[in-house]
Amino acid sequence: MAEESCIFKESAFRHGFSESDYDEVLRHANLVLRSRRGYRNVYEILGTNDGGDYIHVVTRRYRRGEEKVTVVFHMGWMNDADRRRFRKMVRKR
Repeated sequence: MAEESCIFKESAFRHGFSESDYDEVLRHANLVLRSRRGYRNVYEILGTNDGGDYIHVVTRRYRRGEEKVTVVFHMGWMNDADRRRFRKMVRKR
C-alpha cells in the first residue's frame, strides 16, 4: 500500500492560513478541480474551514517511488466567482 505525505511550501501561508485550515477544508464538503491554467498534476480545492472562511487551495500531486506526495503551495481567500461556484456545486450534492 502506498504511503501519502503532504508538504507545505512557505508560499502556502502568505494569506494567514495554517496546516489545520487545509485539513478542515478536506474534512468539510469541498470541490476539487484540475488546474484551470492547464498545469499537469495541479489541483484547485475550494472549501471552507471550521470558521466558515471560504478557502482556495492549490496543490500539486506526484509519486516519489511508492509514496504519493501532495505539495500545498497556495491557500488564499476564494474570489466571488469561485465562492458562487462552490456554493452551487455543494447544494447539488
